[in-house]
Amino acid sequence: MKKFVYFSLLVFLISSFLYVRYLKGEVKKDDVSVERKNYIGVKYEVGKGETFVQILRKSHLKNDVIDSIINSFSKIYSPKKIDVDDQVFIFTDEDFNFRRLEYKNDPSKTYVVEYTSKYNSYIINNRSTVSIEFIEGEVDDNIINAIKAKGENEKLALNFTKIFDWRIDVFSEVKKGDKFTILFEKEYIDGEFYKYGDIIYASFENDKNLYEGFLYDDGNGKIYYDQNGNSLEGTFLKAPLATYYRISSTFTSKRYHPILKRYIPHYAVDYSAPKKTPVYAASDGYIIYVGYNYIGGKTVRIDHENGYNSEYCHLFSYAKDIKVGKFVKQGEVIGYVGKSGYATGYHLHFAVKKNGKFINPLKIKNEENVTIDPSKLNDYKIYVDNIRTLVLGIKSFKNFPSMFSKSDFIFKYADTFGKSPNI
Repeated sequence: MKKFVYFSLLVFLISSFLYVRYLKGEVKKDDVSVERKNYIGVKYEVGKGETFVQILRKSHLKNDVIDSIINSFSKIYSPKKIDVDDQVFIFTDEDFNFRRLEYKNDPSKTYVVEYTSKYNSYIINNRSTVSIEFIEGEVDDNIINAIKAKGENEKLALNFTKIFDWRIDVFSEVKKGDKFTILFEKEYIDGEFYKYGDIIYASFENDKNLYEGFLYDDGNGKIYYDQNGNSLEGTFLKAPLATYYRISSTFTSKRYHPILKRYIPHYAVDYSAPKKTPVYAASDGYIIYVGYNYIGGKTVRIDHENGYNSEYCHLFSYAKDIKVGKFVKQGEVIGYVGKSGYATGYHLHFAVKKNGKFINPLKIKNEENVTIDPSKLNDYKIYVDNIRTLVLGIKSFKNFPSMFSKSDFIFKYADTFGKSPNI
């Protein structure tokens, strides 16, 4: 076991500080040349409403050549699906005869049509590498800015906050000095950052509690668990949206309405948030209403288990495929923050009923709804110990004495760990 821990630590340290990455991509082609000797290339960006045919005509290709390109291209991608800002590269020889087309709508793939003695089409899966990376820090004003200050972007911050959505409201309950740790994957295409992968481990610490999330797959999919094997997921999200500025109105039996100019009950919580902020389903359930009313504006209602239902009002728009009867998972995007209906600013009006009676969403008792199979609990606890050892090792290694360079230390002691275990 000690050898396993040491080896795992070595792997993570090398990955984190030397950025050793593993190759995932490959090229798929039909024995055709990818050389571009003496080719003349022109780059086109698809404009709003522009079609694939119109792009080809810009290059002054003959009609029969355009037809052949479209027929070949259609075998690997639908020309009708090209979209604004997608890129098309067209290469001709010195006599302006067509030789190659490259279409890119995603850094991970290149769609190619090439002419030698005949037209061939294929897909290149661009070289993708993944590194395991680590950040830690303290909150100054809010958790998103704290993570961005570490050189990462808002996407990682939102992925981090969603891990603890069921335990703590990371926007209203977080204060200056709270600490965070994240061990995560980053994917690169040709050396350029492409997207974030999984967060392997996350922790959040305030003056009262330490919250930890360990990503683990016990055979039923990846889930975040606490140290005891209890899922971090609860009955209802603490706050059912990606981010917000503040709670602008609380649950009360008497609130002065700024538009109606009178006191009425406000059996909901209002979250002031940026326009088009994603709104999540607070819990699993079936959508029972999607529509507009003059007070709530664009509204979605969801029916949940155990007599609960939830309501989301003043939306800017609905998420794709949101309709009555659809089953949505907790955390799934159902719409976007707006100010439709009776609203003076962008916010989400979030209400919850239990057995037909409104209840305060902020006082719902959350209980863990998933636990690891008891037969696999021992393996999980070993995994938890290993992850904690790795995290502590990385933290210590970041502050390793300057008498050794990190690379010298790794390679000096690498041979002492023996053969790689099967992990």
